[in-house]
Amino acid sequence: MSDEKKQDERRAHKRYQVKDCAIGTQSKFGEIVDISIGGLAFTYIDRGEWKKESLELGILFGNDDLCLNEIPFKIISDCAIGAGVSMLRRCGVQFGALTKAQISQLEYFIWVNTKGAERVENHSA
Repeated sequence: MSDEKKQDERRAHKRYQVKDCAIGTQSKFGEIVDISIGGLAFTYIDRGEWKKESLELGILFGNDDLCLNEIPFKIISDCAIGAGVSMLRRCGVQFGALTKAQISQLEYFIWVNTKGAERVENHSA
């Protein structure tokens, strides 16, 4: 079994590829690679200014000026992409406790900004 399939099996929520979306944090701005109701992964250029302290809030930017503010999260992984000295990194974050309104907004964000016909399940019930 491939490593990718094993990782997918550990995830509690289905991941969706996104179309041209971004995330902003206290000190980084990056492009969202994929997203689920439980978290997301993004790439960013490492310029060395991101301190290793825990970041807690992010802003998600989507199509049609769709924006979600103050999304709580914690960093799960942060690694260089490619071999050698790389400035490009991939960061995986897990969303923290979301309010019902934030969950609803996140579901809509995923629905509007993901590729393919499959859409997020209703998790706000």
